[in-house]
Amino acid sequence: MPGLRAIGCMLLALTLALSLTSCVHLPGGPTASLLPVAQEVRARLESRQQAVYSLVLSGEVELVAPQGTLNGDHLIIGQAPDRLRAEVMGPFGQPLLRVVTDGERMAVLSYRENRAYIGHASRANLSRFLGLAMSPGEIFALLAGCPPMLPATVKAEVMPSDSGEGKALLRLLEPGGQVSEGVLFSTSDYAVERAWLESRGSGPSLEMEFGNFQAALGSRYPGRLKAKDGQGRSLLLISQEVKLNTKVDPALFEVSVPPGLEVVKLP
Repeated sequence: MPGLRAIGCMLLALTLALSLTSCVHLPGGPTASLLPVAQEVRARLESRQQAVYSLVLSGEVELVAPQGTLNGDHLIIGQAPDRLRAEVMGPFGQPLLRVVTDGERMAVLSYRENRAYIGHASRANLSRFLGLAMSPGEIFALLAGCPPMLPATVKAEVMPSDSGEGKALLRLLEPGGQVSEGVLFSTSDYAVERAWLESRGSGPSLEMEFGNFQAALGSRYPGRLKAKDGQGRSLLLISQEVKLNTKVDPALFEVSVPPGLEVVKLP
C-alpha cells in the first residue's frame, strides 16, 4: 500500500462519542454557494487532520478479522504524525492486547499468550493485530477525523452529491484510472461523512463511515467511524471519552518488551 499520502488497500474504523476541549480551531467552510475547487477542499481536509497533534481515546472496540472477533474496551493514545499506543481490555479490566509503535518499529504484548511480538511497523504487521492494513501515520490521520488521501499529483474534482443538501464529493483519480478515492464532505465545515478507496474492476477495497458529530476544535469531530475492507475485516471504535491536543508523555511510545515474556520477531 502507499504511505500516508498514497493510500493502498487499508482497513480501519473509529467511533467516538466525545467531550472535547481545545484552543485549536479547524478551518471553516466556504461562504459562497458555489462548490469549492478541488485544491481548496483538499487543503481544508488536510488542515483539519493536521489541527490534531495528540489524542487520547477510551471506550469500546469491536474487531472482526480472519483470526476471529475481538470485543473489549480500548485506550488509544496518539501523537502526530505516527506514534500510537493501543490497549484492549476484557471483562473487569483484564488486559488482552497492547500495541505500541514509534512510527518505525512496533511491539505487541499478547497477554493471553504470555508472548511479545516485535518488529517493523508495517501495514502487514499492524493488520495482523489490529485488523488495519495501514501505516501508523495513516491510522493517526483517521483517528484525527480525516481519511488519508491519494497523492496531490492525482486528478481531483469536486462534484455535487445526492446524499443531501450541503454535501459534496471530492473525487481523486490516479493516472490511468486504476485507483480512485471518494470523500463525501459537508460544504459548511468540511467534516467528512464517508470515504472509500477502490480499484477498477474489483470494487471498494476500503470503506469508511463517520457520524455522530460533536462540536470540537471550532468545528465538528466524528462521534462514529466504521471501516471495512474487501476481505471481510472491519473495526469499530466507540469512545466515551476523547481528549485532543493534550500533553502526551513520549515515553508511552517506546518500543520495548517487559522481562519474562517469550519474544517473537516480526518480519
